[in-house]
Formats: sequence, structure tokens, C-alpha cells
Amino acid sequence: MPDGKTHDMLTVFTGIVGIPIIWRIVPNSDLLGAFVWAGSHIVSGMAFSPDLDLASEPYNRWGPLRFIWWPYRELVPHRAGISHSLVFGPLFRLGYFLVMVWLSFYLGMTLINSFTPVDTATISAAFIADLKALWYSDRQLIVYSLVGFVTGGAVHSIADWLIEGREPYHKSLLMPWRKRRRKRRRDDDWGW
Repeated sequence: MPDGKTHDMLTVFTGIVGIPIIWRIVPNSDLLGAFVWAGSHIVSGMAFSPDLDLASEPYNRWGPLRFIWWPYRELVPHRAGISHSLVFGPLFRLGYFLVMVWLSFYLGMTLINSFTPVDTATISAAFIADLKALWYSDRQLIVYSLVGFVTGGAVHSIADWLIEGREPYHKSLLMPWRKRRRKRRRDDDWGW
């Protein structure tokens, strides 16, 4: 499996290379949509990586907020279908994150409400109204964002599959080359 730096490099590289591709190939696309896609792609690969199920660099990037990912890390086995699938994995992590943010908000409002009365129903209704307005006004950018989020996670999973294979019974395309190269290195007197 590629290391964290390799995954980060692939994510940033594919995000940058994808900007002109999205801009030119997708019908009715604009440059802003391509940049939204790229930003979402990079955020997905760097902060919402499939490796959040480990004590990895993406997990540590969350700093003091990494407690949000602790249940995910404990419940999701590494390289399971739920974490490393091409489409479902990134969307599941996004959904998980949104649920955890909602729970944190709810617990925070409950705590504040114990000291001073807060109308949580009004706050929730205003938030939902803002989300609906965002959906109706910028639906195309939201779609670019979701597609970028999926492709950012997919780049990670595809790199893992190509280098190591998805399961023990799944042989990757590059695995025979890597084994031969390692063997050659051991047989070489110079260690190259």
C-alpha cells in the first residue's frame, strides 16, 4: 500500500490535473465549477481519506477534532468495503461527519440550554432553510463538490488496489513488478 505522502501527492496531482479536464470536457461547466471540484477532491483525499480507519496522518490532521473520527476508526475495519469503496466510501465518510457535527451541535445546544434558555427549534429551522436555499441557488456547484468528494476518495482506493490488491485473493497489476524489483535489490552487491 502506498504511504501517506504518496497518497497526498496523488490527490493533489489529480486535483490540479483535473481542473482543465473538468472545465473543458463537462458540458456547460465553468471554471468556478472546476475549482470547486478540485477543492472538494483535495479535501476528500487529504482530510476524509479512507485511512481514517487507522491512526494515520489524515486522522492526525484533524488535531483536537479527531475525536469525531474515533468511533469510525474503532468500528470500521481497515480497507473494508465500507471505507475503500469507490463511491460509497467517500459518501459514507461525509455522511458520518455530518451526523457527528449534528450530534456535537445538539449536545452543545443542550449544554447551553441548561444554563440559559435557547430556542433550538428556531435555530434548526433557520439552518434547514439556509440549506434549502443553498441547494436551490447553487445546485450545480453542490454536484461538482459531491463528485469531487467521491473522486478524491477514489484516487486513494485505486492506488491501494493497484499496488497491493483489494483482497488477498486479488492480485494487482503492479505486484509482480514490485516483487521482482525487491528480489533484484537483495541480489545486487551495491544495494541498488
